[in-house]
Amino acid sequence: MSILITGGAGFIGSHTAVEFLNAGYDIVVADNYYNSSPKALDRIKEITGKDFRAYEVDLCDKDALEKVFIENPDIDSAIHFAGLKAVGESVQKPGMYYYNNLVSTLNLVELLGKYTEDTDGSRTEFVGAIDMYTVENK
Repeated sequence: MSILITGGAGFIGSHTAVEFLNAGYDIVVADNYYNSSPKALDRIKEITGKDFRAYEVDLCDKDALEKVFIENPDIDSAIHFAGLKAVGESVQKPGMYYYNNLVSTLNLVELLGKYTEDTDGSRTEFVGAIDMYTVENK
């Protein structure tokens, strides 16, 4: 089984990728490199000595994200770091930030439900900066 790390070339995502690889997990990284660089993925491989699958994909493009799930049927969970978060830019472009952060999350949750064992959507966990929330759908 593999963990999908969205935004895996960013600061937090790349550090998370290193930790999961060092702990023996298989990962798949999806990033559009809006505020990161594919060079970070080379550094992850250099630090860990391990290879992994990586995709340049915008999570707002549901068809492109679905291709990641189709090509990697072993994905069984995801950690979502692909949100936009620059304060100054978010003030200048609030609509872009709202759209990206909402649509990317909705696409990811929908495709996780479609392609993982939680096909009935009965259990979805959201992890925030401080707390973790579990939603039991009835």
